[in-house]
Amino acid sequence: MAHRRRSRRKSLFDLSSDPDLTPLINCMYLLLIFFMVATTFVNPKGLSVDLPGGQGESKASKDMNIVIDRDGVIQVNGEITPREQLAEKIHQVMQTDNTKTVILEANRTVPHGQVVKIMDIARSQGIEGIAFAKSSEG
Repeated sequence: MAHRRRSRRKSLFDLSSDPDLTPLINCMYLLLIFFMVATTFVNPKGLSVDLPGGQGESKASKDMNIVIDRDGVIQVNGEITPREQLAEKIHQVMQTDNTKTVILEANRTVPHGQVVKIMDIARSQGIEGIAFAKSSEG
């Protein structure tokens, strides 16, 4: 009897007893990314709005306008006001117009420090909100 010799060549499809974990790792990675992105939208921030009470009558308030032109001249509601009298003028306008907000418009050439000083003066007089307006001048 002739014995056949088996050749010990590797087969084209080498079977391994260890499972391939690459697809599982890829799936877990994608789930991790999905949940990281999805949780950033869970608590969307909203705007806080103060609604009027509806009881009683209150005097309508309007904003105070403070304008600083390119020469550093300060105007409060259209009236030229020296810096020394600015605190008094702001207090007076707050009382007469029942306002606690300011719209501050400064020319581009006005130094930042001067704008901050005027903001500090307004805050010291009880101004609660300051909005900035873009200067119409170049």
